[in-house]
Amino acid sequence: MKILLSILLTLFLLKDASAQQSRFFFRKLTVADGLNDGGVLAIAQDSKGFMWFSTRAGLNRFDGYSVKNYSHIAGDSTSLPTSLSRAMSVDSSGGFLVGLEDGMLEYNQQTDRFIPVAALQNTWVLQIEPVNKTTVFIATRKGLVKYNPLTRKAIFYRNSNNEIFKSGIFSMERQNNDLLLAFEKGFYRFNLLTEQLQKIEIPFLKNETITVAEVDADKNYWFVVRDRAGLLKVSPDLQRYEVYNEYLETGKNTIRNFTSIIADQKGRVWVTTQLQGLLVYNPAINRFERFLHDPLKIWTPSTNLHSTAYCDRNGVIWVAGNNGVNYFNPDKNLFRIIPVFDKEPDIRNRRVARIATEDKNGKLWFATIDGVVKFDPVTNEYREWNNREGETPMIHFNSVRGIFCDDENNIWIATGRGINKYLQKENKMIFYTAKDSIPEVFYFSADKDRKGNFWFSSRDGDGFYYYNIGEKKFHSIRSFPGMNVFAGEGGRKVYHDSKGRYWLGFNGSGAGMYDPSSGKHYRWQASNNKKEGIAGNSIVDITEDKKGIIWISTFTGLTSIDPVSFEIKNYNHTNGLINNSVSALAVDEQNRLWIATGAGLQLLDSSRNYFTSFGLQHGLPSIEFPEHAASVMTGGDIMMPTQNGFIHFSPQQFTKEHKKLVPFFTSFTLPGKPEQPLLQNKIELQYDENFFTIGFAAINFENASGTWYAYKLDGVDEDWKYTQNRFADYTKLPGGNYIFRVRASDDRTEWNCSEQTINIHIATVFYKTWWFRLLMFLLAIALVYAFYRYRIRQQKKLLELQGKAQLLEKEKVMVMYESLKQQLNPHFLFNSLTSLSGLIQTDQKMAGDFLEQMSKIYRYILKNRDSELVSLKEELAFVQVYINLQKTRFKEGLQVKIDVSEDELHKKIAPVTLQNLVENAMKHNIIDLDTPLIIDIVSEDGYLLVKNNLQKKNMVETSNKQGLASLQSLYQYLSRRPVLIEETASEFIIRIPLI
Repeated sequence: MKILLSILLTLFLLKDASAQQSRFFFRKLTVADGLNDGGVLAIAQDSKGFMWFSTRAGLNRFDGYSVKNYSHIAGDSTSLPTSLSRAMSVDSSGGFLVGLEDGMLEYNQQTDRFIPVAALQNTWVLQIEPVNKTTVFIATRKGLVKYNPLTRKAIFYRNSNNEIFKSGIFSMERQNNDLLLAFEKGFYRFNLLTEQLQKIEIPFLKNETITVAEVDADKNYWFVVRDRAGLLKVSPDLQRYEVYNEYLETGKNTIRNFTSIIADQKGRVWVTTQLQGLLVYNPAINRFERFLHDPLKIWTPSTNLHSTAYCDRNGVIWVAGNNGVNYFNPDKNLFRIIPVFDKEPDIRNRRVARIATEDKNGKLWFATIDGVVKFDPVTNEYREWNNREGETPMIHFNSVRGIFCDDENNIWIATGRGINKYLQKENKMIFYTAKDSIPEVFYFSADKDRKGNFWFSSRDGDGFYYYNIGEKKFHSIRSFPGMNVFAGEGGRKVYHDSKGRYWLGFNGSGAGMYDPSSGKHYRWQASNNKKEGIAGNSIVDITEDKKGIIWISTFTGLTSIDPVSFEIKNYNHTNGLINNSVSALAVDEQNRLWIATGAGLQLLDSSRNYFTSFGLQHGLPSIEFPEHAASVMTGGDIMMPTQNGFIHFSPQQFTKEHKKLVPFFTSFTLPGKPEQPLLQNKIELQYDENFFTIGFAAINFENASGTWYAYKLDGVDEDWKYTQNRFADYTKLPGGNYIFRVRASDDRTEWNCSEQTINIHIATVFYKTWWFRLLMFLLAIALVYAFYRYRIRQQKKLLELQGKAQLLEKEKVMVMYESLKQQLNPHFLFNSLTSLSGLIQTDQKMAGDFLEQMSKIYRYILKNRDSELVSLKEELAFVQVYINLQKTRFKEGLQVKIDVSEDELHKKIAPVTLQNLVENAMKHNIIDLDTPLIIDIVSEDGYLLVKNNLQKKNMVETSNKQGLASLQSLYQYLSRRPVLIEETASEFIIRIPLI
């Protein structure tokens, strides 16, 4: 009897262990993601947080986004050797060591190269255990080695007198100040302070070889022993042990199953196997839970053949196998995945979930494409109700879209061809038909209102039907008080809010609401008017948050409506949603809104400002959620349907934890050139290399896609730029010095984090450099000065030419003037001599006077022949003499009147000007006693006017028509005011400017 109970207990535990597979989501890293190959031999994490995987073809470095490969390249001495790596570790000073089958490499981060360690040449390295900055212990085929990474020297303990040190080491595990060493000839404790070796006596392991060893949180020893079946757990006092061998195949042809044992940060023991997948020890049941590969369940491991495991600094477990790496965080697994069916998931779309409900006994009921499923979360048992050809129908139709449990623990089912009710106590399925006042049509949902009525929404008929729990009858919405106005609309959803308002979601025509307290009806449809229109017209789900705001999901976005103010806000991919196709909605106790979309799950915080997104990397079985509603379970748990089963989670387990991320630079790219790694903190660029892209990242393996970055280029960006893109582009930057800054955070609102910088120098094109500008400035000054000197010279030449021209002009005028004065001689002399001759014969006394006046005239000319100007007084006296001589000849036929102001007599005038004008008047006009020539000389407005009456001669023989022109030219030189000549019908007037 005891044996039977033990067998049953074991079977139950094994069944329970198998049922737990869905509680971890194993993310994959394979060749498709960039690994050299899938045969992973060792795993380690370096000081910056990068994950390293050694494979048959070389090494792989993973930053959460992409994999960088290192391998042997023939002819390249800086590439990796061909030897396999089975051990890697970061030393205490931050260096990274890689153990090979024929030596060890040290990674140089500055050059991104691996440097061979000469001291360990031709040594097979099995394990590496750093102790401090100057000490690293290495387990090798040649025994224990102590290596100093600063001096790069090694001490081989096999050279000591202790024979044990000369044997190879299978396992090395650090425990405080000791190293636990599994030699071929026994299990030993090596004290790191005294370097003393002490054998650990294990009574039941006499002369047996331990190949793998680990210590858990309770200080139990876990061993894999060569030639002994099973996994051993040994008590801390080494007196008791237990064997776990239920996961072993037996027989002489069976390969060794257990490949590694690790204890994570919480002391849990994880075991990798070659046959039975990944195991984790559960001390509560003293058994191992097993995680096996299932090709139909993407959340399971990618293989059952594992080579090693590793726990990183953040508690993430990394498991290596024959086709890459699986990784997960055992303490951060929000979603439990529940398959819709336990068999035949790939027929009739049986992976696709629709909606779930919970009955009074804690059982889960699923509406599916292929009928109804009852799931027991305790035993993992499934039961199906569906129709098959040739068999009695179990429900109206296999396509089920609505399901709920009533107060009597009966299950109501809305199918594509009618309504069913399953009576659990009687194990009986009821088919409702038209005779029950409910048509056998297509139904989208089944809901309960706060008054106990059951609502069924259909695309056909009257659209909405309800079951009155008191009457136990079905009715059309036409008979529901106040709701008849919505009859005939294709229905998809009914929701009864906390204030008694009925919200209806229509199949293509928007949403409606009826408020019984006011008797008012409201309608909303999609519209280009943001204040009135909702996000879409095909409604999927409706719910109410803790503040009374109604949330409506549609095929084309999410809408919130305030029932009091009727304020509408729409959400789509432009303001936060990752996808416009929105389906299931649920509000948790913190008033956060959980939103299922066509591209993943999102959480809108209670402030309604920030979204958090969840995808495959967070444990979802599918990022696509179908067009069905969410279900809130007892205790506040939420179930949502996906295209690959249901997700079941407790929203209170999710808290926004801020993990400080350290950014690093990944690449620097110039147009037309290959991407370059950023290994230095300074970049030197030519002036034409001012278009570039800077790549950066941060280690966040649990949510790489959710990492936010803030960056800015000092001198270019006025403020920080926030993005989830890992690249920053800059174009057309002028030459100069710049500092690029970047931060990383897992929270869009939290930026109290470290910052990385890189200095960038762009050479300035020569014509923009300071020296060139200075040279151009000096050259400009020189040119201006040269131009100035040139202008001075030109002006000097011009002045000289102008001076010469003036001199020439003066000379010309003076010549003309001299000629003008010389004209006095022949005419005047001839006429005067004629008159004098007549006087001598008739009146010798007058002849004497006449001769004296002639002498005065010529004396005046001789006196002023070198003068440009004479006073007006002198000129008037001279002309008076001249007039007196002419009056001797013409008597009263010549009448000259002089009227000049005393104030004008000091002014200047060219000599013989008046004589010439008087002579000119006499030359051109008739002089007769009967018609005398009257000449007036007066001063007026700074001019001297000489005018005469006009009585022109018919011909003037002695005129060359140059006299007045010469006079005008003379005065152009002498005065700024011109000589003015005016002729009227009766007068001839000449105005001479007084100087």
